Amino acid sequence: MAFINFSPPTKERLAVLAQLTAKLFDNYYNPTGIRTGNKILRQRLIGPTVTNWYPKPLIKKREITDLFPEFQLIDLEEKQRLDDIARLRKRGKGSPKKGQGKRATVGTKKKK
Repeated sequence: MAFINFSPPTKERLAVLAQLTAKLFDNYYNPTGIRTGNKILRQRLIGPTVTNWYPKPLIKKREITDLFPEFQLIDLEEKQRLDDIARLRKRGKGSPKKGQGKRATVGTKKKK
């Protein structure tokens, strides 16, 4: 019986084999093992899936009222919002006018 002298493969041959398998299976060859973020980059993007989940409005209420001003259509949600703002302002709780807020008046007071 003949004995075949079998020696384990060298590190260089294993590196070449890893490089070839990476090329064959379309993977990234990373001999040093540093973190590259390639796992995250290979994943599918979820943004288009999320945006496609919600239906797009065909036409908006504002567009209808602008197209047909002779009908004098009223957007009840917008009217309720404006009424709420008016009620808050009447009580002094509304948002300040532009340039009248706390930050705009901080540096204007003169010290005596």
